[in-house]
Amino acid sequence: MRRYLHFITQAYSLSVIRPLAQLIANEHLGEQQIFIAPKLQRDYDLPFPVCQRLSEALAFQPEVVFVPGNVVYPGLPGLKVQIFHGLCEEKGGHYKITGFFDLYCTSGPLITARFQQLAQKYRHFQVVETGWPKVDAILEPFRREQLCAELGVPIDNKVILYAPTFSPRFKSTQKMMAIIAQLPRENETWFVKLHDLMALSERDYFRQIANDRIHLYDHYDSVPLLQLADVLISDTSSIVYEFILLDKPVITLDARVRLQKGVNLSDINQLRAAIDQSLSNPREYHIGRVEAISALHPYQDCQSSRRVIEAVEYFLCNSLVTQLRRKPLNLFRRLQVRRQMKAWF
Repeated sequence: MRRYLHFITQAYSLSVIRPLAQLIANEHLGEQQIFIAPKLQRDYDLPFPVCQRLSEALAFQPEVVFVPGNVVYPGLPGLKVQIFHGLCEEKGGHYKITGFFDLYCTSGPLITARFQQLAQKYRHFQVVETGWPKVDAILEPFRREQLCAELGVPIDNKVILYAPTFSPRFKSTQKMMAIIAQLPRENETWFVKLHDLMALSERDYFRQIANDRIHLYDHYDSVPLLQLADVLISDTSSIVYEFILLDKPVITLDARVRLQKGVNLSDINQLRAAIDQSLSNPREYHIGRVEAISALHPYQDCQSSRRVIEAVEYFLCNSLVTQLRRKPLNLFRRLQVRRQMKAWF
């Protein structure tokens, strides 16, 4: 029986580890704890044991640490497994090698190939293509009627989801704030998914315009919205690739790559027409969506979490960590993490 620790520093990562934690619990694969940073503990609503402090995580003595982020507390024992917080590989940080991880579990062939190149260069980690655990939840069966009831949506309404990134280089919020209040129609329900790291001024604006047609969604788990929405409006955000896994139309604002996946706009004033186009012909960009997903996440079997566990077991049972080079000291980065966590032990 293994001891698994999930290391969470952002609330949106909880939906990444949930299918993985559920598999461990359902199949009695071992003990598990979820360490969630103190500032996020009020958001925690999963039915799994949680560590309130780093000292508890250390006392747990994990054999495996799953990390849907770029860093992990360096004092933790166990195999450090990077499972990523999103699929948006065009942001530079996706391929940043921090020196904390032994195993990278990648989502698809494009990302795997890049990380394999990096593994050959650095030789202090290995790479296995498993798929991304969150996708298991996105693709699991759901009932539209139930989701409508839970989210307060009239059953016959079209649902439009706006979910921007927070990154200053890529975010669309300033453009969208100038027009969104005039866009919804009578038979539409709009949701604005507030990113955990969205600027406070932007949050305040969306709160001010919220009404019976524009709803704010501030929960960390976007899966119900992805399943219910008919159209997604976004920018350069991982949620775009999560959404097209369901083969539904997406509209991006100033996206830079994989433009075949949907309508891409530079002029915000064309957005209403693009929404109408997407609703009337949702299959228009089907082939482009398939091409994008084939490269980023070809797995549609809801077994990505299982493949992650299998990759970890193979790594541990074959003592592959002994084949890795010693990791760089990274003293400055480790000091940064300790300072952020306010932990010096």
